[in-house]
Amino acid sequence: MSNFRFIEKNLDVSKILQQVLDNPKDWNYVNNLKTDGKDVGGDVDPYGFLPLVMAVVKPGESPKNTEKTQKTELYDKYDEVSKWLRSQGITQLSRAAFFKLGVDEWVGKHIDEGSYYLTRDRYHLSLQGSYDYEVDGEWHTIEPGTFFWFDNKKYHQAHNVGDVERITFVFDVPKSENNP
Repeated sequence: MSNFRFIEKNLDVSKILQQVLDNPKDWNYVNNLKTDGKDVGGDVDPYGFLPLVMAVVKPGESPKNTEKTQKTELYDKYDEVSKWLRSQGITQLSRAAFFKLGVDEWVGKHIDEGSYYLTRDRYHLSLQGSYDYEVDGEWHTIEPGTFFWFDNKKYHQAHNVGDVERITFVFDVPKSENNP
């Protein structure tokens, strides 16, 4: 059984990508975030992280083990991805963000651990660049316009093999038999 489920390929993602490209300062959102005493979890200046829905954690709490999320101020701005999600029948998001990866850069091999992930399905929508993606020894080259699920409870990694930054939209939804 494959660790991947390719839901659709060759999608026109140009409108979604254009909104991301038109707003380069949004990649600094987490760095500029005013948390009002809440800890958003993770790196305060992550490269290539543009969150639309993110974890909210108490100081000392791990984002891997919290069910609490909140939409960011950017959520409504990126209406093209919201339209696309609705067209796929996705009405409830847990976490959602755009990620970018530099040319010839890697996301190291890891498992998405913690109680949060036990009740979620993770999806990717590739927007720009080609990248090799591996899950538990199974490799695929992902091209822009590919919408897929993968088993993020197994070791996985990515390598940008393209000549531009890889940009992808990654989102989690509660597990359901109705998921794509």
